[in-house]
Amino acid sequence: MFASLPLRQTEDHFNWQTLESGMLKVHWYEGDANFGQAALEVAQAGLESIGRWLPAKLDQPIEIFIYASTDDLQSELIPGGETWVAGHADPALGFVRVAVQPGAEQGIIMEQRIPHELMHVLLYRHVGAGYQNIPAWLREGMATLAELYPNADYDPALAEAVSADRLISLRNLCVSFPAEAGQAFLAYAEARSFTSYLHRTYGSTGLLNLAASYADGLDCERGTEAAVGISLSNLESQWRSTVLGQNAFLTFLNNISPYLVLLCLVLIIPMLGIVATLRKGKRNEPETYVRK
Repeated sequence: MFASLPLRQTEDHFNWQTLESGMLKVHWYEGDANFGQAALEVAQAGLESIGRWLPAKLDQPIEIFIYASTDDLQSELIPGGETWVAGHADPALGFVRVAVQPGAEQGIIMEQRIPHELMHVLLYRHVGAGYQNIPAWLREGMATLAELYPNADYDPALAEAVSADRLISLRNLCVSFPAEAGQAFLAYAEARSFTSYLHRTYGSTGLLNLAASYADGLDCERGTEAAVGISLSNLESQWRSTVLGQNAFLTFLNNISPYLVLLCLVLIIPMLGIVATLRKGKRNEPETYVRK
């Protein structure tokens, strides 16, 4: 899985090999020249894939650093981050870092991780500094759409979450994804499915308009209203119903449950005060006897 985390400013302790083509430069330290060539070709194919969603012409360089293990990658990140991180992008610098171990599975892993991180860089270049205002579910959702080999476990994870009624509300995925690995994976699965639904419904233009609305500073709920005329809560209900087959009424209740709790507190607390006052007044009334 992937994350946008800060890098430690340490001396480079890997013996990097480098291969470049145009504005793309690939660095790796384990594996032969064929490994580097394969990574470069995947990066070029990733750019073509990203071109379906947004302009992907490179007028500034992008450098891709390939680590032989997640431990090596995470040694370059600030300590204390999520241990499941297998990719990192620094969009402002045009740096992409992924963990890919040379071997039989290297092709599949490259096709997932390299295009994913490239999308973060190119989306940043498309919307500018407001990129950080884009909700996590949309940033990561668009990045998963760029993957050349989507993770086959996303759909089973979604189906299991629907069956167990433990989907994560999208409003809880606006700022960041969960730190726990299982919940983080579910968040990625949801982000991909929901963003794919938005693309089918509103097209690439709709997705880019949505990203631009958020980049302009609109909050998580209002961004969708500005871009497509529907609140995030209503869009989520439609997605859960039409794509995941979840009962729309249950989704509606889940979305408004925090507001229902607040409403109950607003109504019940004054009512309790009124009842207490009435009881106190009743205790202070003089007793009346009726002569028979």
